[in-house]
Amino acid sequence: MSIRSRFLLPKEHGAWAMLYVPFLLGVAVARAVNLPVLLLLLSATAFFISRESLLIWWRARTRGKEATRAGRLLICYIAISALSGAPLILVYGMKMLIPMAAAGIVLLVLNGRQATQFEDRKLTNELLVIVGLTMTAPAAYYAATGALNSTSFWLWVLSALYFASSIFYVRLRIVSINPRKQDLKQRIRINCLLYHSFLVIGLVVLLATNRLPYIALIAFLPILARTFWSLFKPSSQVNLTRAGVLEIIYSLIFLLFISISFNNA
Repeated sequence: MSIRSRFLLPKEHGAWAMLYVPFLLGVAVARAVNLPVLLLLLSATAFFISRESLLIWWRARTRGKEATRAGRLLICYIAISALSGAPLILVYGMKMLIPMAAAGIVLLVLNGRQATQFEDRKLTNELLVIVGLTMTAPAAYYAATGALNSTSFWLWVLSALYFASSIFYVRLRIVSINPRKQDLKQRIRINCLLYHSFLVIGLVVLLATNRLPYIALIAFLPILARTFWSLFKPSSQVNLTRAGVLEIIYSLIFLLFISISFNNA
C-alpha cells in the first residue's frame, strides 16, 4: 500500500500548490519564520489532508456502508489541526484566525457535500475551493507578523486570481483534446477568454493606480501567455508530465516576483 493510500492523502497535485504557494508567499512578504508560522503550517496541512478522509467517509455513509479507517483518519487530522491551531488563538491572541477557520470549515463541508453528489467539478465549486486554499496567504502573513492589513488582503486576492487561471486553462485543454461536445468546447473557450481578459484589465488597473508595482506583472505573464496561446493556437495533444512541470515553474515565478514586488514596495 502506498503512502498516499495508507494516509488517504489528496490526489490532486495542483491543490497542494494552491495551499503551499500562497502560504510561502505570506511568509516571504512578512520576512519572518516563527513558532506561530510553524503551528499554522501544521494546522493548515492537517485540515487540508482531512478532506480526502471526509469524502471517503461521507460517500460511504450515503451508500449505507462503513468507512471506519477513513473516519478514524478524519478525526485524527481534525484533532491535529485543532490542537496545533488552538495556541495561535489562546496563546498568541490571533483571534482573526477564528473567522478564517470558520470559513475553511464551511467550505470543507460544502465541498464534501458537493463531492458526494459528484458536483465538486462545477466551475463555481472549484473557484470556491481556490478561495479557501489561498486563504493561507493572509493567514501566514498574520501568523508571521501578528497583523492583518491591506498587504495580507492583496496577497490573498492575487493568489486567488493566479490560481483561478488554472481552472479555466485545464478545462480549455481538456476540451481541446476532445473532438466531441463542440457546444461545450465553445462555452469553455469563451469563459476562459473572458476570465483572462478580466485578469489583464484588473492588473492594468492595479498598475495604473499604483496599487501594484510593475514588477508584479512578470508573475502573471507566463500563465497569460500559455492561456492566450492555447486559445488562439489550440493543440489536440497534451504532454501531462511537461504540463505539470511547467505549472510548477509558473507557480515559482509567481511566488518569486510577487514576493519581490511587495518587499520592494
